[in-house]
Amino acid sequence: MLKFLYSNRLLIGVLAGVILTVIGGTYYFKCLDNERVLEEERNMRFDYKQWHLPEGVKARIGSGTIRTMQYSPDGNLLAVVSGIGVWIFDAQTANPRHLLAAHTGVINSISFSPDGNILAIGTENGMAQLWDISTGEHKKTFTRRDYLYGVDTVFLMPDGRTLVVVYTSMVDLWDIATGQRKRALSAGENETNDDHIKNMPNMYMSLGGYNNSFSSDGKTVASDRSNDNLSFWNIATRKEVRTLKVEPSGHRHGELVSFSPDLQTVAIASYSYKGQWQRRAKIWEINLWDVNTQTQRKILETDAFIFEIPFLVFSPDGNLIASHIDGAIRIWDVNTGKEKKRFKGHKSAVTTVAFSPDNRTLVSSGFDDTLRFWDVNTGKEKKKIIGYGGFFWHVSRSADAQTLVGMNLGCSVIRLWNTNTGQHEKNFIGDKRSVWDTVLSPNGKRLASHSGLKRTIHLWDVSTGKHSKLKGPRRHVSGIAFRHDGGMLASWGVAGNRKDIIQFYNVDTGSIERTLLLTDQEDFSGAEDLYFDDKMFAGIEKFFDPNLFVWNLVTGDYKIINVGDTDIGVARFSPDGRVLAIVFGRLDPQVKGIVLHDVETGTHIRTLTGYTGGVFRLVFSPDGRMIASGGSEEKTMRIWDIETGSSEVLTDPSWADSQHRYNAKVASTLAFSPDGETLASGMKSGDIHLWETATGAKKKTLRGHSQRISHIFFSADAQTLISVSDDGTILIWDLTHP
Repeated sequence: MLKFLYSNRLLIGVLAGVILTVIGGTYYFKCLDNERVLEEERNMRFDYKQWHLPEGVKARIGSGTIRTMQYSPDGNLLAVVSGIGVWIFDAQTANPRHLLAAHTGVINSISFSPDGNILAIGTENGMAQLWDISTGEHKKTFTRRDYLYGVDTVFLMPDGRTLVVVYTSMVDLWDIATGQRKRALSAGENETNDDHIKNMPNMYMSLGGYNNSFSSDGKTVASDRSNDNLSFWNIATRKEVRTLKVEPSGHRHGELVSFSPDLQTVAIASYSYKGQWQRRAKIWEINLWDVNTQTQRKILETDAFIFEIPFLVFSPDGNLIASHIDGAIRIWDVNTGKEKKRFKGHKSAVTTVAFSPDNRTLVSSGFDDTLRFWDVNTGKEKKKIIGYGGFFWHVSRSADAQTLVGMNLGCSVIRLWNTNTGQHEKNFIGDKRSVWDTVLSPNGKRLASHSGLKRTIHLWDVSTGKHSKLKGPRRHVSGIAFRHDGGMLASWGVAGNRKDIIQFYNVDTGSIERTLLLTDQEDFSGAEDLYFDDKMFAGIEKFFDPNLFVWNLVTGDYKIINVGDTDIGVARFSPDGRVLAIVFGRLDPQVKGIVLHDVETGTHIRTLTGYTGGVFRLVFSPDGRMIASGGSEEKTMRIWDIETGSSEVLTDPSWADSQHRYNAKVASTLAFSPDGETLASGMKSGDIHLWETATGAKKKTLRGHSQRISHIFFSADAQTLISVSDDGTILIWDLTHP
């Protein structure tokens, strides 16, 4: 059993990563219909995705991961909150009209004015803004010191004159015309002055996470209190008018709460565990609570594989409620508690939906890169628009950075783009259920992919599109990699006897040229960082007792060398494969640094010391003489001289502020330019810093992403930078831009 878990830990890790990376949903791992996706993508519009490009950006790939959506009051417009701003679409044609609040930051909430002419947005960086829908212009910003930790919710009152801003435990009311803040609302407040409101014990108001805490008439707001109470407050009188006591049903966990537009019905999704801890399953329930009668009705109980229910959304009239469970969008009748319709069409997780004001249409968005419009009465799909939303699960590029390869979470479609123009060039269809990993050969001529729990490897000639299938390890493929010249493909995984196996394929003929079957005590299926040239194939095991695996391809000999006593946090091979740099996950008090090993012999070379906290990112310079490290709790990065062990400390005065967005100061990815003169650091905040490696001085900051940078690539001439972000976009930067 231990052997099985150990040899399958990469798969387990991928599954866990999918669950933790994406909030909500049951994953039905298919993507777009293979026959239609190519034709539809050929007809995709490209120009509107280039609206409001950040300064210094040549092109943008993607329209941003969709967070939430909302119809205008008249139903003619659809506002879609994405990772780069708010797209305003014509609700009938789905043609874009504006991109509002571009690159403002992460947008948590939006609200239309009653006449539909103004859109309010609330951002994670502490701003509430008003935007003119017809012109796309910014009108006004409301902010103050207490918004430091972000604006959770905004709501434009039915009077058209008041903006409600929710932040942490407080609710602010702003006069739109004068820009003055009215008296604030808190739970059990004791107001000492206009700018400081002190809450009494056990009366903490929490509205964060409730998408519809305000009644449609603007008179009441709902909040969460201690002891499972949901409280309802009159906004005008600032008094509590009602309390709903939610009695837990057994040992249950409240996961998601949603209110009907009149706040008379509350939907609560919760779960309990079934079975012992070794084989726990979640039993999900969705209950509807009547606020007036204090009674509940169960509308769902299921033990289907659901990590988290992504949303509970009421229709505008309060008669329907929607959620995504077990691969389908389900609609329940609130009055009867009976399921009314199921909408099936999305091929991956659905993350958000919105009802039209007339309750006849439901629009949905998921990780399959589509917006879909459904007829609520018939359950039929009325329209599907490709190219909206999506999340770049995996991105790689050719050695010259001319071609970029990417795929969305849970999809079978692999896309190629030209990095000079950002134009989509072609698609390749992998396993029909999903693609777990894809790699592009360094010369850009071959593309390979594999899927979880499958033994088939898909291989394509990029220029001709010729497709072939290779047979991998009998049980499943754990990973694949091209040789440095692209002439050979390696695969590793678990054989039929549960032993780890490594196979080499000739990419021209598809034939297996070399096979190595390891013993029961030898493991490689969980290998992480790799080095592969015509003389050596090497990999590092990161878990349990970390081992360095080295296969001499000239002599055929291989060896497995133990390099530590605890898990490895990060490991990287030098460009020539001679040096392995390791940072251990659980820091030994005696070893706080980067440990260097000789790959051929496994012997310790030296330890680069200086950090007192954890290091989460490592990258070698192209000549192998320097290492850049980042991700330390010290909020610094360093460039190390491998020969001398000395380092340059990279820091920025703004990083000294630890009160807001602590992790924003931490590097999520690092990359050297081909000449080694520049280091690019992609931050969790979405910023990209360019550093001069000789002096450690910051040369420039590139701002355009709103979320974590996952990948950075330099072009061969170092004049272009490609950045990939969790905001659902890829930006192509012109580094010659002043």
